[in-house]
Amino acid sequence: MTQRHVAIGSEFFAKARNDYDDWVWALVREFKQNSIDCGSKNIYVRCAHRDGTTTLVVENDGYPMSQSILVDKLLCLGGSGKNFFDGCTGGFGKAKEILYFCHKLYEIESGDLKVTGSGAVYDLKEGNPYLNGTRSTIQIDGDHEQDIVDALRKFAKYSQWNGNLFIAQNEGIFGDGDREQVYCDLRKGSSRRDLGFGKVYTNKSHSYRLVVRMNGIPMFTYPTGFDRCVVVELAGKSDSVLTSNRDGLRQPFKQELSDFITELSVDKRSALKARSIPRYVHYSGSKLAHYNRLDVASVVAGSVQVESPVESPVESPEPIRGVEVDGNKVIQASVESVGTTDKWGSSAMDYSTSAYTREVPDRVVTLGTDFILKNETNLRVPAHFDPASDKFSSYSEKLVRIWGRLVLEMHRLFDHEARFSVGFLFDSGAVGATEAEYEKGDYGVVYYLNPAEVVEQQSTFSKSFKKRFKLTERDRLISIAAHEFVHGLGYGWHDERYANKLTDVLAKVMKHRKRFNWCFK
Repeated sequence: MTQRHVAIGSEFFAKARNDYDDWVWALVREFKQNSIDCGSKNIYVRCAHRDGTTTLVVENDGYPMSQSILVDKLLCLGGSGKNFFDGCTGGFGKAKEILYFCHKLYEIESGDLKVTGSGAVYDLKEGNPYLNGTRSTIQIDGDHEQDIVDALRKFAKYSQWNGNLFIAQNEGIFGDGDREQVYCDLRKGSSRRDLGFGKVYTNKSHSYRLVVRMNGIPMFTYPTGFDRCVVVELAGKSDSVLTSNRDGLRQPFKQELSDFITELSVDKRSALKARSIPRYVHYSGSKLAHYNRLDVASVVAGSVQVESPVESPVESPEPIRGVEVDGNKVIQASVESVGTTDKWGSSAMDYSTSAYTREVPDRVVTLGTDFILKNETNLRVPAHFDPASDKFSSYSEKLVRIWGRLVLEMHRLFDHEARFSVGFLFDSGAVGATEAEYEKGDYGVVYYLNPAEVVEQQSTFSKSFKKRFKLTERDRLISIAAHEFVHGLGYGWHDERYANKLTDVLAKVMKHRKRFNWCFK
């Protein structure tokens, strides 16, 4: 029996360009990636068109290739395993087709080795003048000079690499030419959230653009409707998250990225919000409620009739009543910690699962209603925002009362039947920070208001809370209540449907603006 090999025709490699969305961008990306992966500090690129042929030369000063790497990896179809050192972005894999095999001619010089070839046929010579690095020269049919230079500038614009990239155009190959240095210094920016397969950052460098990178090397980009540059820095190894041509992500990451981009377009606040594990503290009491044409609850006992207290979600051997103070009385409340993990450190110890009793001064007049603290920061909630503290401030008391009344009046105005709680939310976000939030979960329907901003001191980098609202900002608070009320009507996304509904709601609220005056008394 005669052993034979599969023959590879020249047309096989000629079609390699069709495997990429933009083969010029892929060509530049793969050359730069290989140069960076081999430890280069300087990369020199020369590109020129003459007599119907574009010549591209890419030279670096990284580690030269051994003969085994050059022959058994780079020039072996399907061979991969590029491991110059830890932190490489990819292997040779499919990239060799777009780098060398699909072009008219190619030449590779590395160390004392020199390869000259076309398609799958090449000659290897040893003992050449030593080159401390690698120089690749390819000849491409047609005029692609400007496209390649534009792709090089795009690569530099979206990459983060601590090295020097030089570009020579026009007569740069056949003479001195014009050589310029371009900088690869796009910093990630502010950390926003973790997608699992990559981390999301934002900066102000290139608006309306999302850049997907691996180790600072841009793989591909997408347009967005967000007036910031969004950087998704991929985690893990490239072959576990990227497709073989590195033009996209593998499933399920492809779908997850698509969902993120969609969310970014319709609700940037939600898209950029860090998915930290929230901690809840629940003070059981009466639910606020509006039934069609019958009001049965109020934020403060005594304003209107209050419905009977409902059973707390947290069982307790003793009777539980809400946060309620009338003269010298005490607070006894059910307190529950949800999703607490060690990563919160000592602050997690501030929350227990047992009922407790604390003396409260006469001046603290709080709620008789169901109230929840939701903390999405790694900071302890200040005592003046905590109803269980004897330092719970009159500002917080008034803000809770105003917020609860505003949400209740929204339900009355639109005669929307619902039972709900109110609470405080603490969110450390800057871009995408939450002013308020509608949530339907373990505690039923809850309308949260974020009473504080997290500020960082420039000198010490310590973080603290400061008040977000003035009690005199009536229209602002009414608008925020309307915003969350629309979410409560079932419009979860900030899309066109939500915008139309919010317009309708605000129009009616403005028409009946005086109905909300009592909320601030």
